[in-house]
Amino acid sequence: MKNKSWKIENKSNIDSQLFSGVKLRFSALNKTEKVVCLSIVLTPLWWLWGWSYLLLILALSVFAYEIKQTGKLSLSRPSAIAILTLCFGLYTIITSYFYFESNNISYGPRLFLSTIDSWIASAFLLWYIQSKNLRIRFQVVAWAFSVVVIQMLVVLFVSVLIYQQRDYAPLRSIFAFITGKSAVFERGLGNRNYLIPYFSTDRGFIPGFVRYVFFFEGPEALALIAGFITLMALDIKNNTWSLLLFGSSYFISLLSGTRSVFFALLIILIIRYTVTVTAGKKFGIAFVLALMAAVSFSVFSLPLTSNIVFDNVEQTTQNVYESREDSSEARSRIYIETWKEITDAPNTELFWGHIIHGENVTSHPTAKIGSHSFYLSTLLYRSGLIGTILFILYWTSLVWWFVSTKDSRPLSCLMILALFSVTFCVMEFEQCVLIIILISSMLQKAKTKVNSFSKVYGR
Repeated sequence: MKNKSWKIENKSNIDSQLFSGVKLRFSALNKTEKVVCLSIVLTPLWWLWGWSYLLLILALSVFAYEIKQTGKLSLSRPSAIAILTLCFGLYTIITSYFYFESNNISYGPRLFLSTIDSWIASAFLLWYIQSKNLRIRFQVVAWAFSVVVIQMLVVLFVSVLIYQQRDYAPLRSIFAFITGKSAVFERGLGNRNYLIPYFSTDRGFIPGFVRYVFFFEGPEALALIAGFITLMALDIKNNTWSLLLFGSSYFISLLSGTRSVFFALLIILIIRYTVTVTAGKKFGIAFVLALMAAVSFSVFSLPLTSNIVFDNVEQTTQNVYESREDSSEARSRIYIETWKEITDAPNTELFWGHIIHGENVTSHPTAKIGSHSFYLSTLLYRSGLIGTILFILYWTSLVWWFVSTKDSRPLSCLMILALFSVTFCVMEFEQCVLIIILISSMLQKAKTKVNSFSKVYGR
C-alpha cells in the first residue's frame, strides 16, 4: 500500500452530522462504516450463531454484493501482506493434507474449513480492503465497541444480581444445533458450540467474580477484545468518554481471568506512556516495536525464561493461581517437552513441522505438547521453520504497513499489534486477532471535530 492513499482528508464536513447527542447518525455513515458498525454492535448475534465461519461468511457476502452491484470483482494487485497471509494459510492446508495422507489418517473437512475461515478468508478481505482503500472513522468504531461494552455490563449485572453466578447447563449455539453437536456441554467440545457467558467453577482476578466469557469464543478471546477496546479508549480525546470506556473495558479484561493478556496489557500501557514518549522520539516508533517484538519472541518463547517471568508475576494474582493451581506446572512441562521435541526433531519435522499436537503431559485433555504458545508451539513445533519464516514475514510486513501509515491511524492500531506480539508467547493465535487486524487496517484518525457529540465524547 502506498502511504499517500492514507492521507487524512481535510474537508470541513468529514464528520458533519455524525452524532446527535450520544446517538450515532447511521445515515451519515458510508457503506463500509455501516457494515463494520453493525457487525460490532450485533456481536451477541454472532455469539448466538456460534462464531463459526464468521470471516468466510463476511468474505463471501462482500464479494457477492460487489459482483451484484458492479457485475465483477475488480481488485488491484495484492499487497505483500495479503499474499503472505494467503501463503501461510495454504501452507497450513498443504502440510496438514500430506501429513494425514502419509500417516493414513482421515483428513476431515474441519481443519481445512477452519483454515479457509481464518487465514484464507482474512487474506481476501484484506486484499479487498486495500484494493478499495476502505476507511472507517475512529469515532464510529469506538462508539460501536462502547455499545458492546454496555451489553457485556448488562449481562454481568444479570449474572451477578439475578443468577448469582450459579452453575447452569449451557445451551447449544445455532450452528451447533444445526450440525447436531452434543446437547450436554463438556470441556473440550469447543466453547463456540455452546452459549457460555461465564465459567461458574473458575475464579476470576477480582474476588467474588467467576471467569467470564460474555459473547466470545473463550476467556482468551474476550481478554484480547477488551484489551483492544482499552487501548482504543486512550485515543479518545474527551476525558469523560475515554475514562469511562477505559475503566469498563479494563474491568472486563480482569473478569476474563486471562493472566497473559493482563500482564501484557500492563506492559503495553507502560510502553505507551514511557518508551514512545522518550526513546520513541529519538529512535522512532518502528525501533520500539521491532525491539519489543524481538525481545518477546527470543526471550519469552523460551521455556525457562518464560516460566521464570510468569511464575514470578503470578504471585500478585494468588486467587487465580489457587483456582487453577496446576496451570503453571502444566505450562512449564508443556514448554519444556515441546522445546525438547523441536531440538531433537529430524530435519523433515524441523523444517515442515510436526503438524499436530504431541502427547499429553498431564491428565488435562488440552495439556498437550505443542500447545499454549503460538511462537513455540504453533509455529516452531507444528509449522516448522518454513511456516515460522512465512509468519514472521507476514507479521513484519503488517507492522511495517501500520508504522508507515501511523500518522493517519490511531495509536491503538500499533499498540494492539504490540499486545499480540507479547501474548503470542504464552497464548495460541485466536481468530479474533484477525478480526481486530482487519478493523485496524481500515481505521482512520480524524483530525476534524464533529458537531454536538465532539463536545462531550468526540475526538
